[in-house]
Amino acid sequence: MMKKCAAILGLCSLSLASLGQTPAPGFQPVVGRTLYHQDDSRTEMVKDPNTREMTEMTYNTAGQLTVKKVFLLNEKAEPIQGNVYDGRGTLVARVQCLYDEFGRRKEDRLINLQGEVFQQVIHSYGADGKELAPKVVNLNAASPTLKPQALDYTQGGAPGLPAGTQPDNSRFAPPVVPANPGQPTPPASQPAAGQEKKPSFFKRLFKK
Repeated sequence: MMKKCAAILGLCSLSLASLGQTPAPGFQPVVGRTLYHQDDSRTEMVKDPNTREMTEMTYNTAGQLTVKKVFLLNEKAEPIQGNVYDGRGTLVARVQCLYDEFGRRKEDRLINLQGEVFQQVIHSYGADGKELAPKVVNLNAASPTLKPQALDYTQGGAPGLPAGTQPDNSRFAPPVVPANPGQPTPPASQPAAGQEKKPSFFKRLFKK
């Protein structure tokens, strides 16, 4: 029944207090979230404000990991940049997250390993301040090929860490200087003709 819904969001909060332990001063709870997609795939997210890291993993209907994203968080536990890996642990892209003068997320940029922006996710807000559906813009730059996790039950590999595969040594892209607050952020290249609103696999990865 749950899979028939367009998207079902399950939230859970894990903390030391829930385990019968007293949190250290300044400790913030680790938050987990699962988003189910219309095609029966799912995205699992774990955000840890204490280590300033957030991990998102997307699985297909066969349970294979297809995309893993690891973000660096700012002091407000919001993502600012990160790495994108395919299901086999290969680094395939970088991510930048930009914010407006009100601290609201305004744009996500996906950048290939040649340094070209191949997709933008534009966030906008209504008069009431609520976020509207994000707009995806595909640009004339090479997008990565995503290879799903190779399932090998003989090796006992855990989901998200294929046996014999190690992520790229570079945890995050070099720090990015954000655009001036309130100023429009120009794309790195021009949108492909007829693709300004074309949905893609990456679109659902940025849904909150």
